[in-house]
Amino acid sequence: MKGWDLVGKRVLITGAARGIGEAIATRLHSKGALVSLVGLEVDKLDSIANTLGERALSFEADVSDKDAINAAVEKTVAAFGGLDVVIANAGIYHVSPLSEVPSSAIERTLDVNLYGVWHTLHATLPHIKKSKGYVLTVSSMAALTHGPLMGAYAASKAAVEALTDSLRIELREEGVGVGCAYFGAIDTDLVAGGHMHPALSKVMQVIPGFVQKPAPLSDAIDVLERGIRRRSNRIWAPGWIAAALMLRGFAQPVLEWRMARSNNVKQGMGISYKEAKEGSLQDASLGVALLAPKNSNE
Repeated sequence: MKGWDLVGKRVLITGAARGIGEAIATRLHSKGALVSLVGLEVDKLDSIANTLGERALSFEADVSDKDAINAAVEKTVAAFGGLDVVIANAGIYHVSPLSEVPSSAIERTLDVNLYGVWHTLHATLPHIKKSKGYVLTVSSMAALTHGPLMGAYAASKAAVEALTDSLRIELREEGVGVGCAYFGAIDTDLVAGGHMHPALSKVMQVIPGFVQKPAPLSDAIDVLERGIRRRSNRIWAPGWIAAALMLRGFAQPVLEWRMARSNNVKQGMGISYKEAKEGSLQDASLGVALLAPKNSNE
């Protein structure tokens, strides 16, 4: 795989305790990079860093807490002598309608998925600019099509895409590469948790099978490594996401047309409204410390 040499590159990854974050940290470390794993689940982060050995560090930080992410970045820079790559990967989602529900989970999703990315970028960009490095944000298929019960998640991922597009233009002349990753269903705890949710599983029956079927985690990691080496503007997995990117103007009206005619969507909405009144059915894998207060540590 040609492109940027990863040996000696100093990389910070948020949401590194599991899924895509853990896997890309492991892959980049195997290619000779220095990796800083940032997130919640301290024991998991420490275990991953210890398993990787030299050139791997771990730091506890809630990305929605500006002071916490600033501290993690500064400790990383002090240890590595700078930063070449940042991967703003931390994310959660909450399955619920946007009306008649407590606002706390909606706001927490926006805090982590949008403001967490912004806090990460704000803390790392001075160092990335010095090294003329590469920024990669993790968006989603949900930035392109916006279905029911995932409004906060879709809004946050669409906002991340917009933020990234603007940043790419602003930093082009400074020699900084800026990329955005668009993932559909990938075989991670986050996706498995969503599939187990009774309301979302009803809605997903309306979606074509190839969209529902999780792609292997290795597919996402392969395109991430290739994207970092090439300092790509956009990367995606599975491959059909390319068509969604090109046809986004048609995809949303078609999705709304299908959803409007589906009894499954009505049933899913009913389950979700009942959940809001009687208590959460959220699987823990949908997001670590989903309802943690804003001043908590990841």
